[in-house]
Amino acid sequence: MVTTSQRRRERERREMRARLLQAARVIAAEEGWNAVTIRRIAGRLEYSAPVLYQHFSSKEELLTELMAVGFAELAGQLRLAAEGPPEGRLAAMAGAYWAFAFASPELYQAMNGMDGVPFGTAETPEEARNAFRTFRAALQEIARARGAELADPAGATDTMWAFLHGCVSLAMAGRIAGGTERARTLMVSALEPLFAAQVEG
Repeated sequence: MVTTSQRRRERERREMRARLLQAARVIAAEEGWNAVTIRRIAGRLEYSAPVLYQHFSSKEELLTELMAVGFAELAGQLRLAAEGPPEGRLAAMAGAYWAFAFASPELYQAMNGMDGVPFGTAETPEEARNAFRTFRAALQEIARARGAELADPAGATDTMWAFLHGCVSLAMAGRIAGGTERARTLMVSALEPLFAAQVEG
């Protein structure tokens, strides 16, 4: 049986880990991911580094946890967007993806720029798989609402996700003329033709 003190310690552990992750995000937003170290986080929170190493053994472990948090947040936002009217659901999901990326660009970059994090394999983190499953289910529901089916559900999911990621990444890098608003407009206007190419029936 779990005691009250055990529950309290577990709650305090979760709260401390959340504070460490938030501090890492703040440092990354201010100075970039290269500036994020366990010692820098410890200094910001006014803890000694050994205390923090009790929660994360390395920067890599912390970034992996942060990536998982990010994909869980993204999945939640996609799920909310997918609850809207079928006719506007595709644009709503793209808008949710865009808003998530630009609300937390440092987190988005960590989620998509970490070496050694596998995607599309059995080793893909569960949080990332959940985000892809949410996206795929929503795309299938949109197709069914239009009296059609996805010709290749996995391929459609990869294609649409890659398109959104590409638009966001290019916009973040300033590679689309006209700035982020024009980039977002171009993304939304291309959604329907791209989706239509994924359906049959």
